[in-house]
Amino acid sequence: MKLKYLLLNTGIQYPDSWKEMDITGICYDSRKIQKGNMFVCLRGRNTDGHIYAGDAAFRGAAVVIAEEALSLPGTPLIQVEDSRKALAAIAANYYGHPARFISLYGVTGTNGKTTVSYFVKSILEAWGKPCGLTGTISYKVGNREYEAERTTPESLDLQRIFAELREQGIRCCVMEVSSHALQLGRVRDLSFDYSIFTNFAQDHMDFHKDREEYYRIKKKLFTQTAKMGIINIDDAAGQRLLKELREENIPVCGFSLKDSQADYYGEMLSMGAAGSRLLFRYKGRDLTELKTSFTGWFSLYNILAAAACLHSAGAPSHVIEEGIRTMKGVPGRFEPVENNRDISVIIDFAHTPDALENVLIAASDMTKGRLICVFGCGGDRDRSKRPLMGKVAGRYADYCIVTSDNPRTESQQKIVADIEEGLYETGCNYEIIDDRRKALERAIAMYQKGDLILVAGKGHENYQIIGSSKYYFNDREIIRELIDKGETGNYGED
Repeated sequence: MKLKYLLLNTGIQYPDSWKEMDITGICYDSRKIQKGNMFVCLRGRNTDGHIYAGDAAFRGAAVVIAEEALSLPGTPLIQVEDSRKALAAIAANYYGHPARFISLYGVTGTNGKTTVSYFVKSILEAWGKPCGLTGTISYKVGNREYEAERTTPESLDLQRIFAELREQGIRCCVMEVSSHALQLGRVRDLSFDYSIFTNFAQDHMDFHKDREEYYRIKKKLFTQTAKMGIINIDDAAGQRLLKELREENIPVCGFSLKDSQADYYGEMLSMGAAGSRLLFRYKGRDLTELKTSFTGWFSLYNILAAAACLHSAGAPSHVIEEGIRTMKGVPGRFEPVENNRDISVIIDFAHTPDALENVLIAASDMTKGRLICVFGCGGDRDRSKRPLMGKVAGRYADYCIVTSDNPRTESQQKIVADIEEGLYETGCNYEIIDDRRKALERAIAMYQKGDLILVAGKGHENYQIIGSSKYYFNDREIIRELIDKGETGNYGED
């Protein structure tokens, strides 16, 4: 593609003599540069693309986009004020603005984004509308599935995914939209048809200045929403968001499990280990009964959010009911680990105080014996949530095993000390086993009939990051392996 078309309507200034320059592709990772590519320098959490501009030039970059006046002899440099803004506009031009042909459904909030996204996708497909998905677990494009490098892809990767959806004739895509993505401009210039706000709790305080900034960033999604924003008004931040958006004449509606006067109201009919039933109502009118194999109040909120969104989009009640009913599970989200020894183990991605509390409450409702919780906290991330998670775990679990999550470059001992600060004051019995595999082995060894083991923090993840190295580690596989050994514990036998 000619440079003049790539930079069309972007406002980026460059010499007229460069207009006919051929660009073979776009890259923001210098290691992936091919001859004739454009290299865009992005500043990230851990590194800065400007450092690698010379490497990109050496590898054959035709032109470099940067915020700094770099010295790159022989390689044209275009200086811009905001490289991420530039990348979003350039990527859209390169792929022919595919998002214009796709209905976008955005989901934001601290917890529940992944499960809500899966429910939205399930309902859309029950409606006969094939749907793509981008989120924490993976990116789904038709029958293809790609590993997720981040919850919300970079703008360049998003446009590539949208282009692939367009080529396959898929006209819907549901996206988890993280606060990082909103702040870093990954979804800049995208127009969402429908957006969902799940809840607001403490997270990412290592990235955001404070909770107010975190809230304002989440709000940005709804200023990019054309048709309807769907807001959880049982959440205090959700109430504020609904009020502010209505004052700004942005179309929004509220959903609730507590307030029967909400636009969308869910009346819990039954809930237990086998599943739940929810009466779905709109403006005081019964629409349908939603049946699901999911349990726990947090699951009902996720279901209600998806149902409200798709009803707003015009989906018939029977379609919504079918989409909810046929959704069987989300990897790593309150997922039972099947085994041949009848040991009750659930894994979950919960890595915030609020999420951990939700899954512990749900687990305790299903437990006849002891609730054993295995968890840790990530390193090089928000320290302030660690004692809160310790307090939550100690309050609801009968026994806690504190272990490693992804310590990264931070001392595991320091991470544990932060957790203990909250755990200790609850009086809960606990022990510390830094090695996650040994921690899982200990939990299984102490299992007795009627107990339930909740393993929190990693969920679908199949790795651990220790230091700067990434190792394969899958809670689910290791738990099954340890149970199959059958060397310790009574494994559910009388």
